[in-house]
Amino acid sequence: MNILFRISSFLVLWGLFSNCDPSTQKDQKQAETTAQAYVYDFAAPAQKYEMPRVLEEISGIAYAQENQLLCVQDEVGEVFVYDLAQQKITDQHQFGKPDDYEDVVQLKDEIYVLRSDGQMFNFKWGADKTREIETGLPGKNDVEGLAYNPETNRLYLAVKEADKKATSSDEKLIYSFDLVRRKVYQELVLTEKQFESVDLKDKQWKKFKPSGLAIHPKTGQIYVLSSAGHRLVILSRDGSPLQNIELNADTFRQPEGICFAPDGTLYIASEGDGKKGYILKFLPNPSL
Repeated sequence: MNILFRISSFLVLWGLFSNCDPSTQKDQKQAETTAQAYVYDFAAPAQKYEMPRVLEEISGIAYAQENQLLCVQDEVGEVFVYDLAQQKITDQHQFGKPDDYEDVVQLKDEIYVLRSDGQMFNFKWGADKTREIETGLPGKNDVEGLAYNPETNRLYLAVKEADKKATSSDEKLIYSFDLVRRKVYQELVLTEKQFESVDLKDKQWKKFKPSGLAIHPKTGQIYVLSSAGHRLVILSRDGSPLQNIELNADTFRQPEGICFAPDGTLYIASEGDGKKGYILKFLPNPSL
């Protein structure tokens, strides 16, 4: 028998058996079940936390540890620890001068804060030294979302409005910053054509301007929040659109910050817009 025929026959048979492998099917089924389990009722937050005046313009949040979130606001170079159980600020750390800060992420004992021009500030809690990181984004962009992807060890940066040097169309851009190579990459390019499948187009697409970013700790799905148009879009790991969720403007006054606890509990922060800023808590609901 021809050796090439035997090899090709073996590969075909191997492919058939691997597709029928019960363990592979089980893993796929578990992944699908996990993804379906993390559904949230955005009309019914489990709890609302009203922020003190210093966080009226809360622009970014991050999970720190059980019952504690890190918070930043637009105009102050400080990170605040908000205790969910005590419902108050329990600590704060000044890392820089007043400026336009948009989001925050904690990786072990390292904290990263994003400025609207794409510049990042890195420090350890309580330390005097703050390191400024030039991300090297092309042109002048308005960047508002920051999230960490543990699968790639990269920080994702969501652009609210992109410079013409970055894109000449109405694409929405998400960059990534490699923490090892210290380089920036164009991670995702989101187009209106892609999002027609979830009915995000025309005027809604033009209003969609990412203001917050988070990666689900269980599914790896990417949650992109838009204060403009009051919208939340959920993407697969590779950036394919999965859901387009309209957020009620009365419930989400000006949603700017988003983060997850390790168990999948979701938090969304809204700026006060003349009133008190607040954080809403959502529990995953497998019954939806």
